[in-house]
Amino acid sequence: MKTKDFLSQSSIVVRFFSSVKLAIFLFIILALTSIIGTVLPQEESLQFYMEHYGPFYFKVIKDLHLYDTYHAWWYLGLMALFSVNLVVCTIKRLPFTLRLFNRSYMDLGKDELLRRPLKAQWKCSKTANTAQTRSQLLETFTRFTGRPESKGGVDGGQLFLSDRGKWSYWGVYLIHVSVLVIFAGAILGSFTGFKGRIMLLEGESTDHAVQMDSHGKIKKIPLGFTLKCNRFRVDFYPSGAPKLFKSDLSIIDNGREVLKKSIVVNSPLTYKGITFYQSSYQSVPDLKIRITSSDGLQKELDLSAFDRGLWPEKKLMVGIIKYLPNVHGAPAARVYAGDPAGNDGAAVWLLEGHDREVNLGRDSFRLSLVSAKERYMTGLQVKRDPGVWIVWLGCAIMVIGFGIVFYVGHRRLWLWIRQDRDVIEVILAGQTNKNKVSFEKEFDKVKEAIDTQIGEK
Repeated sequence: MKTKDFLSQSSIVVRFFSSVKLAIFLFIILALTSIIGTVLPQEESLQFYMEHYGPFYFKVIKDLHLYDTYHAWWYLGLMALFSVNLVVCTIKRLPFTLRLFNRSYMDLGKDELLRRPLKAQWKCSKTANTAQTRSQLLETFTRFTGRPESKGGVDGGQLFLSDRGKWSYWGVYLIHVSVLVIFAGAILGSFTGFKGRIMLLEGESTDHAVQMDSHGKIKKIPLGFTLKCNRFRVDFYPSGAPKLFKSDLSIIDNGREVLKKSIVVNSPLTYKGITFYQSSYQSVPDLKIRITSSDGLQKELDLSAFDRGLWPEKKLMVGIIKYLPNVHGAPAARVYAGDPAGNDGAAVWLLEGHDREVNLGRDSFRLSLVSAKERYMTGLQVKRDPGVWIVWLGCAIMVIGFGIVFYVGHRRLWLWIRQDRDVIEVILAGQTNKNKVSFEKEFDKVKEAIDTQIGEK
């Protein structure tokens, strides 16, 4: 009883995992969630989703891990379930396919041949040279079909068979394998690859990319070599929209320049499996600020967006908060001035040619924007995906599989010849499981050739 219960439960499990309805359902769900993963920005900070989608959708995105859809546990679970479904379907179908593949089509008699979808029958009086007639009929058949199998003693006659495309039954298995290969490549790329960003000024180098997780933490990813930006150029349309941005990059490995390439959007650089895409740019201001203290002393500081200027004697620190290249025809910058320890400070807007006073405790300072110019940083997207070639292999296998499934059929052509006293009887029969119109044309050509040959006798 226990054994029967176990077998019954096993049968239910097998039926569930081999269900075509399950396969269709999983395929649709994977397709829909992949659309979400494509439309919804991925791997942004949680603050980004809160600001752009509001509290309700933020909670959905966070709870379902939609900010990193392709690594979500439920998405990987769906892929695993779909893979199991494919494997079980394949195993369940395999015995049937083997029977089709190993089936012999040389045991058909005369009546069975005449029940084929395509057939033709001839009878002609015995000629003076029967052996020559049989040889000529076989030669005509072979000219169209290739070398056939033969078997004697079939209802007193000789049976010839051209059996082509039997291997097409395995096309559906190629599709199953291709899906598993694509999944394997995608998972390999997801867990062993990375995506990051690099921002570089002209002349700067780096040996790492940076990656920010959903909680805003920055992670450095070593490249294993050094990337240098030799030159960056950005051109604009008259409207001010960017027309072209281009980076001249060098790869330095073991202290030696091994590769040099100019990249633009859709024309990346790849080295050691890591690809650098031109994705963005950022303007960086270089400002000269004059500071006059209340006791008449002056100090000029050269500042960039990522530096802080110090006046040690006055214990004053100045940094750039925001820069605008054109405010009423002149550049402007919002700067912070305060104690280097951060105990006291103030933020003010400076317009070129105009002074602003800042009071810090007992001291006061007048700040003036003397000059301003812009430089540009290149923004590169960095990607390493070791599974991409496996995915491409899977896609190639899938294309071949679909080509076999839709265009390659199992074609069988039989020729049966029997000599009965003063009559030679001939039957031509054909059958295919695909592309019947094309096969009918092929059958008609063979039939017409045999018609012509027998008519000459």
